[in-house]
Amino acid sequence: MSAALGAALKKIAVALLSDPKTLKKVVGIVLTLLVAVIMPIAAVIAIFSTDFEIDVPEFQRLAIQNLTPEQQADLQFIEDTGKEIQAELTARGQEKRLKEALVLFLFALGDFAHEPGFAAKLAGCFTNDQTHAELIVAVNAAFGTDIDPDDFEKIMSFVNRQIVDVARSQLGNVGGEPYWSWYGFPSRVEWCACFVSWCADQCGYIDSGIIPRFSGCEQGVSWFQARNLWQDGSATPTSGAIIFFDWVEDDGTQDGSSDHVGIVEKVENGRVYTIEGNSGDACQQNSYPIGYFEILGYGTPKYESGGTENDSESNAPVEGT
Repeated sequence: MSAALGAALKKIAVALLSDPKTLKKVVGIVLTLLVAVIMPIAAVIAIFSTDFEIDVPEFQRLAIQNLTPEQQADLQFIEDTGKEIQAELTARGQEKRLKEALVLFLFALGDFAHEPGFAAKLAGCFTNDQTHAELIVAVNAAFGTDIDPDDFEKIMSFVNRQIVDVARSQLGNVGGEPYWSWYGFPSRVEWCACFVSWCADQCGYIDSGIIPRFSGCEQGVSWFQARNLWQDGSATPTSGAIIFFDWVEDDGTQDGSSDHVGIVEKVENGRVYTIEGNSGDACQQNSYPIGYFEILGYGTPKYESGGTENDSESNAPVEGT
């Protein structure tokens, strides 16, 4: 399985577990295979907030070992069909719409998946600059289905914001070594931006051009502003937004440049809740009033449709705060 396909399927598995109503719509074998074989068990633990520690490789080995021949065949069919969909989308220049296509395949179009030409038919529903509502109209017309655009939007909204779950899983880390060393620094730097970039990379957002790879806060601000993916600090953000701060200097002034960055976890009761790396040299949760004067603004990643181009920043490390 390719890394891109695997990453997309992992996100879909999380979405499957998130909503009891969704679970009832999914064939049992698909859920079992996604959870036991494809999805990292750490994500399951995070969802249910348990304290269990599980040997993931051993768990997956036992799960695969206990699959029946029929289940193994179903798993192979899921993987093969996913690859066919990926190839068809790529041939049409729509490779960044893979997550949407896989959600449709697994949630709504399973009954059609064994038909000849299924992958090509599904891929043919995707066009440039297409909204989710327009996509669902095309899919319903092609397959004779009655998929609810609102249901699809809710699933995609959850699937596309896994950066928050990844960030939560890192709470308590001190020193930031996994993030600045991943970025390429040989020793500790101010690592808040490295943390955001690392979380984005775990979700496949850097490869898909949704979030840049950056280690300097101003580098990140410029990237979002240049693509009209920016809200000022007075805005009410959404979960998954990238929050940039401009701290007050010792002389009581602000210079208009970003000094720190984090990830918006949620917004509730007039407060923005965040997960920030290098907050007191640790990964911590914080909160601020909406419009707080030290919030410079928000990067608003284009999660729903993916990046419009493979325009992540250079892999060359650029030190920042």
